[in-house]
Amino acid sequence: MEPAINEEVEALDQENKEKKQPTIQEIVNVGAKVFALFLGLTYVCGFLTLNSYFYKYGIVDLGIASSDYLVAGSLFILYLVTYALFGGRAIVLIKVWMGRTMDQLIEKGGGKKELKVAAAHSYIELIFLHCLSASCFASYAFGQFESFWFYAVLGIAFLITYRLDVSNKDIEKPFASLIIDITLKIIAIVVFFAFSSTYKPILVFFIFFGFSMYINLVLDSFERYTISNDRIVFTLVLSVVFFLGSAVSFGAVIYGDITKKIGGGKNIPMEMGVAPGILDNIGLGENSILIGEVVYSSQTNIYIQVDKETLVLPRSSIQWMKFRSPNENEISEVLGIVKKKQHGVGPR
Repeated sequence: MEPAINEEVEALDQENKEKKQPTIQEIVNVGAKVFALFLGLTYVCGFLTLNSYFYKYGIVDLGIASSDYLVAGSLFILYLVTYALFGGRAIVLIKVWMGRTMDQLIEKGGGKKELKVAAAHSYIELIFLHCLSASCFASYAFGQFESFWFYAVLGIAFLITYRLDVSNKDIEKPFASLIIDITLKIIAIVVFFAFSSTYKPILVFFIFFGFSMYINLVLDSFERYTISNDRIVFTLVLSVVFFLGSAVSFGAVIYGDITKKIGGGKNIPMEMGVAPGILDNIGLGENSILIGEVVYSSQTNIYIQVDKETLVLPRSSIQWMKFRSPNENEISEVLGIVKKKQHGVGPR
């Protein structure tokens, strides 16, 4: 009897295992649903980003193709990923990191003074990693070497900390290693704020820090209070609102400064020739040359900002277009000096 029962049990176990193993078709279906959800989320984020950006210029009802929404939404997702890599990861794990540092100091006989330094280090680490997130985003989004000196300090810091790591000095003398790490990160933070070529990386830093404040608020509420269904639902609803609001603020504050190279909304300085009578009809006189910044161009119209006013010009009315460099006066001066030197005139 027993062998027969064992065979039946084994057969049932084998049958259950076969049922639990998903088929290739099921995996493909799940993957397709996840991809569709991600695509829909990206589209919604792009819709909010673009419309909040265009609202500043009074542009509505563009009938933009879905690809434009997806590009803008992808930039917003990339913006969040850059934050999550360093700043977001830090706000979630900072307590764990601080605990490990304190344990290392206690093992080496560290007292209250050393533990206070470890606590201060956790705050400095948090600020530093938010600077790193903001610098990474600025590097590819704004198309400038916004944080060159910050990265230079990081390079020097890497050489120093790498030497400590390979020689195990960070384990043998954790407090001294901690002081060196604090010093290097304070220097990097000061350089980030003092030597950024524009306000853009600093603006991104404060927005990222705002994200961390919200995440810390959520984590703290779950630690301090009883986790209930009502609290979970309320937090999810609030997080969705916060997420969508972030897409709106991204479009209103950040998107317009992102380079066109990666699909951003940075305006393009341009000079264009317009058909006779067009500018006269909109109160700009009989001049046929228009100088401004192109905000957006659709298949039928071009939206250009002139003296803080957005004009809508039919594409059919544009006779020629010329890109204008923001620093073209400086470029002209340099070219003029070069030509003079070639003809033996001017300073040598």
